[in-house]
Amino acid sequence: MAQSANHITLQDAIEMAKKKSLDYKIATFVSKSSYWNYNSFKAKFLPKLSLDGTLPDYYRTINTITLPSGQNDFVSQNVSNSSAALNLSQNVVSTGGTISINSSLRRIDNLGNSNNTAYTTIPFSVSYYQKNIFYNEFKWERKIEPLKLKESEVEYVENLENIAYKTVEKYFDLLQAEVQLKLDEQNVRNIDTLLKSTQARFEIGTVNLNDLLQTKVSLLNAKQSLIASRLTLRTAQQGLKRYLNEDMNLPITLSIPDSILFFDIEVEQAVKYAKTNKKYNLEFKRRLLEAKQEIKRTVAESGPTVSLSSNFGVTQTGKNVLNSYSDLLRNQSITIGLYLPLVDWGVNSSRRKRAEANLDLEITNIAQQELSNEQEVVAEVMKWQTQNEQMKLVRETRELAQQRYNIALQKYSVSSITYTEFNNAQLQKDRAVTEYIAYLRNFWLIYYAIRKMTLFDFENNSQIKLIKDASR
Repeated sequence: MAQSANHITLQDAIEMAKKKSLDYKIATFVSKSSYWNYNSFKAKFLPKLSLDGTLPDYYRTINTITLPSGQNDFVSQNVSNSSAALNLSQNVVSTGGTISINSSLRRIDNLGNSNNTAYTTIPFSVSYYQKNIFYNEFKWERKIEPLKLKESEVEYVENLENIAYKTVEKYFDLLQAEVQLKLDEQNVRNIDTLLKSTQARFEIGTVNLNDLLQTKVSLLNAKQSLIASRLTLRTAQQGLKRYLNEDMNLPITLSIPDSILFFDIEVEQAVKYAKTNKKYNLEFKRRLLEAKQEIKRTVAESGPTVSLSSNFGVTQTGKNVLNSYSDLLRNQSITIGLYLPLVDWGVNSSRRKRAEANLDLEITNIAQQELSNEQEVVAEVMKWQTQNEQMKLVRETRELAQQRYNIALQKYSVSSITYTEFNNAQLQKDRAVTEYIAYLRNFWLIYYAIRKMTLFDFENNSQIKLIKDASR
């Protein structure tokens, strides 16, 4: 059973692409990945509880030990170690360090000639560690990561608008192929009919041989164009169906989207929306923050470094578990590490200057990209401002060319004009029709380009916003 054709409009195709295309799936997966990356970042500042254990660590070997007399000797060891530790840790945003609470129990079993068991415990211990008190990476992350999430959300909206733009391209690839095929089919039928009439009139001597030969050549050329149009149509159909992720065997036909509405777009307004809504605005802020962060990190790493490690708790040992928790002793330590570069032959100074130069370069690149983006918006809006008049002209040209062709066809049928004059009328009619479709294509491409560049729907005077995905 033959499949019926699936008739779709431009808006139908765009909605299908935004729900089923591979580009949509890629955009969704990228957005979800960014979302979960941000959730992972937020979890970094929540308390973490872990249990670490060894059950058991057994070894039997001969080791070198130092005797009380200072001499070294070989001693046979047959030992089993078991341990368990509970750790609760928390990153501290205000300082950049990590604080943790620990509790541990360790058991040693000597299995040799002097068989015995011993326990050591740390019932409670509070520790704090900071790699460098002059650099707090957590504060920078708290500034940068939310921007990355917002970037991904805006990027998702941009990707959907880009899908719409690509759909318009592929839709009109097929629509132009359909229109051209219809023109070529019509031309073959008309020229074939004219050839029969011209052949009959040639036989009675009312037309010359040149007109007859011109008609035959035109029919052959029209048939060649028809073959090429059929191939172009099949290729365009495959291209659109692949992009929409539709059944490749289902025929589709398209509507001509000529119900167009013209509305004014001011250049200053479009530029403002582009700067406010587009991802690059957030991207520029993030890039500046990252460049400044790199300067801070470089200064901290290349200058004096002070690390801090401290611990306070209680501990004890015993022959059994209960004894190891009795008469607890203090267990505390504090370590302040200092690194001070004295002579490095300008390496650290060069690193700092390079980071500062990279910041200046980033500022310049951002300014250039802002100007480039603004110029693109201005160019598209200026194109849009000419669309109304251009569409009126090409529509009127198409109608006049069709009327002229109809008149030329009638006149040639009664030998009032030559075949060359009729052929010119046909070429002008075909050109007017294809130019009309081309201008329609340009109209919709400019419309969706402006939407993509500004993330603003000027037709409905509203922002193009992210629709939250409940599955995340």
